[in-house]
Amino acid sequence: LNNRIPGIKAACKKGQLSQLVNLMHELFPQQFNFIPKTWNIPNNYAAFCHHVFTQKKKDEFYILKPDEGSQGEGIYLLKTPTDIPQGTLLRNSVIQQYISNPLLIDGFKFDFRLYVLVSKLDQLEVYLCKEGLARFCTQHYEQPTLKNLNKCYMHLTNYSLNKNNSEFIVSEEDSTGSKRTITSVMETLKHQGYDTCKIWKNIKDVVFKTLLCIAPLTRVEQLNETTVRAANTRTSRQFHLIGFDVLLDNQLKPYLLEINGFPSMKTEHETYDDKYNKSIIPSPVDERVKSFVLRGAFSILFCKNVPDSYETIIKQELSDEQEKYLVFDDCRRLFTLFLRKGVNKKTSLLGSTGFRSFVRSCRITTIIPSLTNAELDLLFINICQQGDSGTMRSLSFLAFYKLTLSLAEKKFPSKKKKVPTATLR
Repeated sequence: LNNRIPGIKAACKKGQLSQLVNLMHELFPQQFNFIPKTWNIPNNYAAFCHHVFTQKKKDEFYILKPDEGSQGEGIYLLKTPTDIPQGTLLRNSVIQQYISNPLLIDGFKFDFRLYVLVSKLDQLEVYLCKEGLARFCTQHYEQPTLKNLNKCYMHLTNYSLNKNNSEFIVSEEDSTGSKRTITSVMETLKHQGYDTCKIWKNIKDVVFKTLLCIAPLTRVEQLNETTVRAANTRTSRQFHLIGFDVLLDNQLKPYLLEINGFPSMKTEHETYDDKYNKSIIPSPVDERVKSFVLRGAFSILFCKNVPDSYETIIKQELSDEQEKYLVFDDCRRLFTLFLRKGVNKKTSLLGSTGFRSFVRSCRITTIIPSLTNAELDLLFINICQQGDSGTMRSLSFLAFYKLTLSLAEKKFPSKKKKVPTATLR
């Protein structure tokens, strides 16, 4: 039994995740609107600047995060592009609209850390633990202004940051302190008159749709022989525990902030004194929640039994209504069909040889008579140059998806952004 599914790490990168969800948002704008508007930096820096200087709302703020950052490092709140720290544009990052109207409890901003078990990837099986962590800021929340942008204890819920504040509270109780259980927070919200059943249903919907986005990319990454060999999982059963960070706004709408492919299972709280001497303090809430998470996960994996502590998100075949969201998986099948034709086996990129085979086999110029081979070559080059492919001569899965979507829009111009890529088969 191996606790790592190769390829998931790539899908958990903030830039990749935002691209996946945003591409689905183009096709299903009402159903995939659960992440804040996001720009990948440096590729979308010009688009971000255009948005800031042309948007009508003057009270918008933004948050910058490193693509692979963790523990709150390298996070900045911004008002304009001029606030971006020098040198940041040289590394992969994301900029998101800052959710300035979060739901508050006792005047504090908070988010949820959910634990999601992926027990199978090929025939997707996903389970959500009913318990998790609610992580609170340690300074009372105020609307962002130019004067308080640097107050990280007010705006950022990251435990790694807030634990350094003298106001951080380690509590024995589930319903008090700077870390609480999700069930205790839901009980608090219920007492305040909120419909917690609806809140939880909407959170599950976010988890479900996110997994439909990242699973195809993960399977493509597994074609990278280096990834599979490094994980040494050819003969072992794989599973993966993923952390989902979700924020509720004051209208109870859940926003996915990010997903963590390697969520911490620590059950203690670290503190440092003025001389940087480290002290370890047990965290009862962490211990209860994470023990709960792991016991339930092992019950599913070893006993084939879904305990009351978990609920199934994906297991059986999807409904007709849900199957329309399998656009990425349809595209993955098409992508992998031609991936091995002339491609370096150490990558999961479609080279020009594989692309030409795709064009011939799918009879693209017959399906779209107005499209010439020269125009197809130019489209291939243009999408390679957009920065999603990794090289200037090959297509990543996301770049290939954009290419097939462009072809679908040429074939069905009256149904722009509503045509599944499977129609090109």
